[in-house]
Amino acid sequence: MTTKERILYSALQLFSERGYAGVSMRELAAKVGIKAASLYNHFSSKEEIFNHLLEEMQHRYEQTVIRIPIPSGSSEEAAKQYVGITEEHLQQIAGGLFQYFAKDEFAAPFRKMISSEQYHHSIAGDAFRQIFIHGALEYQANLFKTLMELGEFIDADPKIVAIQFYAPIFLLLESYDETQESDTMETLKKHVSQFSKIYGRR
Repeated sequence: MTTKERILYSALQLFSERGYAGVSMRELAAKVGIKAASLYNHFSSKEEIFNHLLEEMQHRYEQTVIRIPIPSGSSEEAAKQYVGITEEHLQQIAGGLFQYFAKDEFAAPFRKMISSEQYHHSIAGDAFRQIFIHGALEYQANLFKTLMELGEFIDADPKIVAIQFYAPIFLLLESYDETQESDTMETLKKHVSQFSKIYGRR
């Protein structure tokens, strides 16, 4: 791992534990095991580090989409990939994404960091809303709208359908407890199954 990567990982850990404002560049340098002056050779400020964490998260998510794999592209392109998909496959996709944001060594503390910082740091707030609220709901609403047009879903308000699908998953993620993981994953599977039965035409 390069020094720059060590700085980013250490910053992510400290920001998620103590908050963005609660960590100084000097403390971050000590965590990495370098002098503060050396830290500035890689990043000019905490804000630059924070922005790099956002970019790294986006890159890692794109790689995860390929690995799981998840239908991707625009909402219209993704919808076509969902045509004929089985309930079991949907559960695997939902479970894979859930565990990624709940347990991944980068994604989990990143989610915790921007969740706690959203009211104190405008960039964190924008990122949290884009990734976990407005961006997610908008994408899913367009996805479900296309699935309705393709005859895969019954006709309904796609925005409401998106909320009904995503809100329980978001709640499970925000209240995630490793000691209750098996129960949580079973609840997630049942949610996907029930949602499919309510809105799917098959």
